[in-house]
Amino acid sequence: MLFGIILNLQVLKMKHLVIIFLLVSIPLHTHSQGTRPQNVYRVTVTSRYVLEGFERTSRFFAVNQEIYDSLGRLHTEIDFDWETRYPNNYRWHYFDSLLKVRTEYYTDEMLDRRVVLEYTSDTLVARELHYRPVNGDTILTRTIDYSYNSGGLPLQKEALSDRGRRLYRSRIQYDDRGTEVRRRVNTGRGVPDDQIRRLDRETEYDSAGLLVSEKVSLRMTDRSRRVYSRNYNYDDNGNMTGMTEFDDKGNQLRRTEYVWQSGRNRLQRIITYDAGDNMEMYLAKRYEIYRTSDRRHRVIDY
Repeated sequence: MLFGIILNLQVLKMKHLVIIFLLVSIPLHTHSQGTRPQNVYRVTVTSRYVLEGFERTSRFFAVNQEIYDSLGRLHTEIDFDWETRYPNNYRWHYFDSLLKVRTEYYTDEMLDRRVVLEYTSDTLVARELHYRPVNGDTILTRTIDYSYNSGGLPLQKEALSDRGRRLYRSRIQYDDRGTEVRRRVNTGRGVPDDQIRRLDRETEYDSAGLLVSEKVSLRMTDRSRRVYSRNYNYDDNGNMTGMTEFDDKGNQLRRTEYVWQSGRNRLQRIITYDAGDNMEMYLAKRYEIYRTSDRRHRVIDY
């Protein structure tokens, strides 16, 4: 069922991505629910190394694949279970031309949910429609509408049930660098996926405008609180090379190193350490190119 391309389960690494929605709202443009590209051109393989005594061994196993077509569209993401090595979970992305209009999420090889995107006339995401499978069919469970400021940052996020009843509404404020510094969530019949009810963030930037430290205070929907701070380091290209997280008393919680490929400006390794500065995870990335449609000719893109 899995698309039939578990391409070379062998090596390497990972990168995080942030999705930002956009503009001050209205006209909605409903696109088709799109097609899923079949072409495989680029594959990014993230592998995790086996650790022994907080040291990296030479053994590793794939934990994620990102599969792109020749137009650069990320159409398939596959997660491999660390214990079984089996690709239980994956995401399929559907496109209308270059615009992503639908994502299907599979858990344990079964459809878990489907998210359809609607856009403004400027191709900015304005609405998400969330569906779940029920008795062999998929039904709408909630709709999330976004509104934005003139700089393209989301100011409000409102989730409604399938009957149009409000589940929750989030209101967001930013500093002059575009970083979220305040969020307030009014809950009704539901809560946001991240469970955050209140967020406050204090930020500090360097002379290049890069975020070098932040202090974050969270109040969750279950009324629990969390306070933490983070320090960040960067290379000359502005790539993040390190992040250290501390609790509210200044004790280290975790530290992460990011290693970038010289000359290509691509992430190569992510190494995470625990509160005692012991290595707890070592991820590496490999970039592959498949130049023929039969996928028999793989090139490692060093």
